[in-house]
Amino acid sequence: MNEENKELNELEFDEPLEEVIEEEEITSITRRVYADQGDPEIESLYGKYKRGKLIIQPDFQRHFVWDAAKSSRLIESALLDIPLPVIYLSEEEDGKEYVIDGQQRLTAFFSYIDGQFPDGRVFKLTGMEVFPELKRNLFRKIDDDLQDKIRYCKIRTITFRRESESDLKYKVFERLNTGAVSLNKQELRNCVYRGSYNELLKKLSGNDDFRHLLGLKNPDKRMKDVELVLRFAAFYHSTYLNYKPPIRRLLDNDMKKYQFISEADSLELKNAFKNSVTIIKSLLDTHAFKRFYIGDEKNPNGYWEVKKFNASLYDILMYSFAKEDKNKIYQNLDSIREVLLHLMTNDQEFIDAIEISTSTIQAVTKRFDKWRLTLQNIVGIAQKEPRCFSFKLKQELYDDDPSCSICGQKIQNIDDAAIDHIKQYWMGGKTIPENARLTHRYCNWTRSRND
Repeated sequence: MNEENKELNELEFDEPLEEVIEEEEITSITRRVYADQGDPEIESLYGKYKRGKLIIQPDFQRHFVWDAAKSSRLIESALLDIPLPVIYLSEEEDGKEYVIDGQQRLTAFFSYIDGQFPDGRVFKLTGMEVFPELKRNLFRKIDDDLQDKIRYCKIRTITFRRESESDLKYKVFERLNTGAVSLNKQELRNCVYRGSYNELLKKLSGNDDFRHLLGLKNPDKRMKDVELVLRFAAFYHSTYLNYKPPIRRLLDNDMKKYQFISEADSLELKNAFKNSVTIIKSLLDTHAFKRFYIGDEKNPNGYWEVKKFNASLYDILMYSFAKEDKNKIYQNLDSIREVLLHLMTNDQEFIDAIEISTSTIQAVTKRFDKWRLTLQNIVGIAQKEPRCFSFKLKQELYDDDPSCSICGQKIQNIDDAAIDHIKQYWMGGKTIPENARLTHRYCNWTRSRND
């Protein structure tokens, strides 16, 4: 499989989408999270499920992953009256109950009663140790007393009522979420903050251009694509100037504030998101949200990062183009691409801000400010004397002779080429073709200021 065709959760990130922080203490939790306990029979839960009142596979949960053998062992445990782990449910505003922990167990029970798994496979018992005579038996084929044993098996449930405070309920779900494959933060948000905003985020994550930029053909199984949309929305709503770490709190607060987003706010966010995605596709295409690295003395040819997704670059690019006039941006697309490459290869403060301690206020402010000011120098008020040569001139020089004017070696890729002022800009050199020469970015970067 080519790297660009991998799903997002298979790619490496330069930083975690959310940094790990110590969990805050929860005080007086029993007064603010309300829960009911019960011991319903499987038959009762199955009836709720069939009536659409119990949702066992909400989209914040993993798909059913148990095989027939593991599911059969659960059925055998019920036949042996072995106590089963607690099922956790959440009552929501729509009156339905959603499974928070226990989806696999309930799906196994209900699938056996139905005679097939969710994917359509027939469910016949297998690997039975105490009841080997039941091997390869469908539910309808076993004796009535054994069917009753399964139907009337009781299982402890704890249901968090709808009046529980959502932020504390979120923390309780985190504490429960200690299994082998835990729900991540976005899957938990999708559970706690259900509403029109959550649906909007998922819808935007399915934007064709957005998926193209991320290299996704299908929705990410762990909702990392949805979390990236939320990152954009959170910075769009609060701006980077109001950012305080950790990033997790910024995202949580945004989902809570806009949980039932108005139509007007929804339309504004849609348009801003689409504007950014469309511009970035034209600007960087599949190189979007990835670093470009300068070469070195041994090999002056630079290169694009193939695998690692850089969330810091994602944040500043998505934020900066949200409200820009596309026509003005497209008129300056080549220049914008050039200055971005320059920042990623020549500006050490910018490089540090997208690679080192990226979630601090200092790093966030530094990279947003540098990119915003750099972009505005191009699309804002025009300078009397431009500093950057045009991409058209660079293409002409490259097509004529792709050799570096400093080291003499061939420049392998036009993105690794820079146009250098023969008489340096700071010394009064003009940004005109007669004062231009083609170089490696690395060679230009290492050129002495007195040269």
